[in-house]
Amino acid sequence: MKLQNSIRVLKVLKIFQFCFLVVLPTMPETQIEEQVSLKLLVNKKTNKVILAEAGKDFVDVLFSFLTMPLGTIARLVQKSDLGPVGVGCLGSLYGSVTNLHECLRTVTCKEMLLQPGNSSEEYCRSVKLNIDDTESSKHFLCTNFPVCSHYLLSTFKNERCDCGNHLAHLVSVKSDKVYNGFVNDVATFIVTDDLVVIPNAMDTSFGVLKKVGVKSLSSVQEMTVNVTKKKVLDLLKYSLLSKSTLTDLFLVKKPLLSNSQFSPSIIENNSTIQIKVKVVMRKSDGKVMFAQGEEEFADFLFSFLTFPLGGVVRMLGGYSSIGSIDGLYNSIVGLDENKYLIAKEVKNRLIDPGLAPQLKLGMQMFPINEQASQYHCYFQRRGYPNSIRFSVTKGHRSYDSKVEICKVLKLVDLKSSGGNLKGYAKGPAMFMATDDLVVERMSPTSGVSLLNRLKTPIKDVEEKVVTIGIKEGLNILKASLTSTSALTNGLSHLLLLPEVMEQKWYH
Repeated sequence: MKLQNSIRVLKVLKIFQFCFLVVLPTMPETQIEEQVSLKLLVNKKTNKVILAEAGKDFVDVLFSFLTMPLGTIARLVQKSDLGPVGVGCLGSLYGSVTNLHECLRTVTCKEMLLQPGNSSEEYCRSVKLNIDDTESSKHFLCTNFPVCSHYLLSTFKNERCDCGNHLAHLVSVKSDKVYNGFVNDVATFIVTDDLVVIPNAMDTSFGVLKKVGVKSLSSVQEMTVNVTKKKVLDLLKYSLLSKSTLTDLFLVKKPLLSNSQFSPSIIENNSTIQIKVKVVMRKSDGKVMFAQGEEEFADFLFSFLTFPLGGVVRMLGGYSSIGSIDGLYNSIVGLDENKYLIAKEVKNRLIDPGLAPQLKLGMQMFPINEQASQYHCYFQRRGYPNSIRFSVTKGHRSYDSKVEICKVLKLVDLKSSGGNLKGYAKGPAMFMATDDLVVERMSPTSGVSLLNRLKTPIKDVEEKVVTIGIKEGLNILKASLTSTSALTNGLSHLLLLPEVMEQKWYH
């Protein structure tokens, strides 16, 4: 009996061994997470990062932040182990678009705002630790193509072609360039705690050490850290909130929010676009409770989500007061593009990034343009083998004119095509925006409900009609990224009431 039991046990062990030999090798291997090594110099006395020695992979990540539209940033900062992080009024504005179901003109409008394209997406896709999860741009031709001779292209499906059909024929678009991030492969840099990027040289490190007051090297400690995509997500958050980004990320590991005082923008522009709104405010402290205006007012606010971060800093003259972003931006301004960047055009894409194609409003107040892109379609001539009927390229490639025909494709203008789309909000309608930019359709009870929630008596309410021009627009944009009182701060120079002025003078 014991012998039979022993035989059974041996058989079971053999089967178990066979499973390991046969089944385990077929199991998928665990994917190794991409990471970048970074060497830090830390001041042991103050427990602060003095600088980081960085190569291409880490600096590419930092530079990619400037190309991201604010709508993408609003979505990304709600993720990661740190939990949601509020960047001014950005989350409120993004959430408003998410909740507006019947107030936007088309489904495309919502897509444009919640998933805005990046005008430098090809550069960012090749960054080793790219955290932008926005779906790659798709391209659509007319369903009657190539019989249709209008040669229109769209990055949004089912826009209307001039021939009346839909632009719904999905095509693959090849590029005439090979992309590899932003920075040259062999370039190395020093990155300071507030994200100033400096080309590495013999005296660079010593200069930074002196600047931060390090007198003895015995107080300096070296650390090596590994940066993953999760860490990059936190890096983005800290860069928007803190002026000691690297310290907060690697040592403190919680946001030390900068107490930035709002300072109005002094940038002037010749834009003639103006928007009238009625502002409802408290007389006792001058705080805006909400503003109401027509669909142009809603469009003005929604358009913020399409702006790339670097474009915002550029419009604010390099002084946005957004965390460590100004230091990062201005260090690129002084960078020699011939030495340190992969191409001359890259620098301009970082310090003056344009909107992705088709995102510019017809009535755009802000001085920001779409990134220029040219698309070509190549046909094979009749009489030649046509296994490939046509191909579409972003940029221009050489071709044999005897065999092929080349046509320039034009991106359809979403603001003037079939639906005569001039903006995002459906009108005619009135919209209201709270001080922290929660935007909703105005109703007879919405204003009263808000006053009740804020516990504000009617006798403490003052109404004022103001005009938003480029100066006010830039102030609201800046305040929306640095505070939760975008309207109060952005319109403060227009809203000073006698009662508030007396209180300020008295104090």
